[in-house]
Amino acid sequence: MESGIAKEKQTLREKYLEARERLSEAEARGSDALIASFVFDADFYRESRSVFVYIGVGREVDTLPIVSRAFADGKSVLVPRTGKDRVLEAVPVGEEEFLEPEFAGWPRAFGIPEPPETLKGAQDQCPDLVIAPSLVLDRFGYRLGYGGGFYDSYIQRAREQKNRPVVAAVQRSLFVLDDPLPREPYDMAVDLIVTENGIVIPSSSG
Repeated sequence: MESGIAKEKQTLREKYLEARERLSEAEARGSDALIASFVFDADFYRESRSVFVYIGVGREVDTLPIVSRAFADGKSVLVPRTGKDRVLEAVPVGEEEFLEPEFAGWPRAFGIPEPPETLKGAQDQCPDLVIAPSLVLDRFGYRLGYGGGFYDSYIQRAREQKNRPVVAAVQRSLFVLDDPLPREPYDMAVDLIVTENGIVIPSSSG
């Protein structure tokens, strides 16, 4: 039976998915360009050697400029591949493989392009920087995603490693809430939130 928190989360997903889809292309991409610029100027990006970044689709924050810049800056780029039991794998990709038109030959999971199985995952090797997706966040750093739990599980595993990565969410300020989101024990907060207005350090209480 679905819990009360799970139902509350689903109601919020529907609300904010609808709100995000109402954004115009110009509104969305204008914010995304500013978000990317704050990422590039941040120490956590400049000091990273490897970046694990999601592939934005639809009206999600567009991460392709971040990927392109990471390649240009000589960083290692990893992108997610989903597996069983909520396992999210970080897969290193080369510039030619990633920038192939419309990810030709890449399979899709949940409508998102994923690296083919011919590309080997990084296993337990943690990137320096994780850029996580969200549908909406609260000011305490907790994300509401799409219900799969993949990123919460990945972040928890990554933080158990010796070289703990910086976990940043990129999100438009419209979808960063003052009030706390419903939360379950496995939900993991991010370290930083990057919006078009700058970098938000999550509050430590809430």
